[in-house]
Amino acid sequence: MAGQIFGLLRELVGSAGISVLLVEQNARSALSIADVGVVLNLGRVVARDDAATLAADDGLRHAYLGF
Repeated sequence: MAGQIFGLLRELVGSAGISVLLVEQNARSALSIADVGVVLNLGRVVARDDAATLAADDGLRHAYLGF
């Protein structure tokens, strides 16, 4: 089900040219469809960058993103 929703979001953003604010605990899935990501810890921003950079940051992934 979640995979279908993410696929639909990808299509919608691509075809309609709209922006979507996605709040998701599954960081890997969220970053796979995002252009930009923001990582929060206890309500504070600890990282903000393009999604590919966040996903590739080993320290950030292990400390906050769980993959």
